[in-house]
Amino acid sequence: MLPDVSVLASAIAIGVLLGLLVPKRRLPDLRGRLDDLTAGRRRWLYRPPVDWSAAPASRRARLLSELDRLLELGAPVWLLARLYEDRAARATLEEAAAWSNSAAALLSAHLAGTISEEELARHLTARGLPPPAANARSTVVARRPATPIDWWAEKEELARQVTANGDGVGPPTNGHIVEAAGAVVTPPVPAVEPGLLSISIIGRFEITSAGVDLTPDLLRHQVAAYIVVYLLARTILNAKLRLPKTELADELSPGLAADKQRKRLTNRLTDMKTELPAALVSRITAGREEAVTLDLSATTIDYKRLLALAEECAGKAGLLSPELASEAEGLLASCEGEVLPIWDDLEQTVNGARGAGGEFVRELRQRAEDARVTILGALAANHLARHEAPAAIPLLERALERQPDREDMARKLRMAYLETGQHARAAEIQKAHALEA
Repeated sequence: MLPDVSVLASAIAIGVLLGLLVPKRRLPDLRGRLDDLTAGRRRWLYRPPVDWSAAPASRRARLLSELDRLLELGAPVWLLARLYEDRAARATLEEAAAWSNSAAALLSAHLAGTISEEELARHLTARGLPPPAANARSTVVARRPATPIDWWAEKEELARQVTANGDGVGPPTNGHIVEAAGAVVTPPVPAVEPGLLSISIIGRFEITSAGVDLTPDLLRHQVAAYIVVYLLARTILNAKLRLPKTELADELSPGLAADKQRKRLTNRLTDMKTELPAALVSRITAGREEAVTLDLSATTIDYKRLLALAEECAGKAGLLSPELASEAEGLLASCEGEVLPIWDDLEQTVNGARGAGGEFVRELRQRAEDARVTILGALAANHLARHEAPAAIPLLERALERQPDREDMARKLRMAYLETGQHARAAEIQKAHALEA
């Protein structure tokens, strides 16, 4: 006889309740671990949630990982863990923010050579801190631009001519004057003309201006670098972006109180004016208005060129000009690799991958992957239109390796196999991708 429905439902409810309340593992040294969390000596009660460190993790993955911990620890212990872990995370961020604004941090940056003595004094005065001791000086020697090799070769050649002619002064060449009698002539340092910003974010991260690499100076200050890279990702996705300061502050310091978030952001934006090269500082607007913007006008970005070329190739719907096909092949070769490869480590260092920036970076990466596959398909279609099916096959195979669900690529690949007489491979593609005959 079937059991009473109410009894069965009660039994199920009791089983679920016990499953949620009772720990499924031993919980050794629970009190000591909670004390360690309070003191900041631990980040997690027992172990981090599954895939938590594989940043950037999706919201769904984080929810499932927390559910896994809930079932493992039991609801009471899990609630304690979340309470203490969040408190430890906030304490860590507060300590980092306090350290970055302390006299010790500024003095350490000065001794490391990342900020000058004038910048150190300005930062200390702005924070109402006393000046450093008189013997605290940077030991880093400023680097001078190297003299071009061709200048020395030109100098020696002109010196030989002067000696042969017996003149006192050699003729001017390219603005240089070479004196006889062994006089030392200092070559003029060529002026750096202001130019476009050139930004590469595919496979590498590099920002140059007028031939000068600004990347090392930027990455030396990781919080400033995070702000710049975050603004860059958001602005590429939305050229008219005016990012509210509250949103940027929450991204920079998730979990802190709103007033502390705002204060930390204000301090970091102020510091960036002296930490970053002028070519970058001039592009960031963060005045009294409640928004921060990054100006990407007069800027070349490899990512934008990749997407623009994909759109241009897709619009041809078949034959490509030799010039366009050559450009597409070259760009594919130079734009391999992940978009913003520095992001994951930078995000983990600055805010523990607890912000929302990863969502925008993932969107950038997906769009780049779509663009690559579109270009591969356009090059393959160009070969098929010219009856060059053997050349189209490897391109279409690469496209399907990247995005196996692209039915349009599968159809083109089946056609290419049929044109080359590889009927068995064509049948395999048709079966694997459920293509209609």
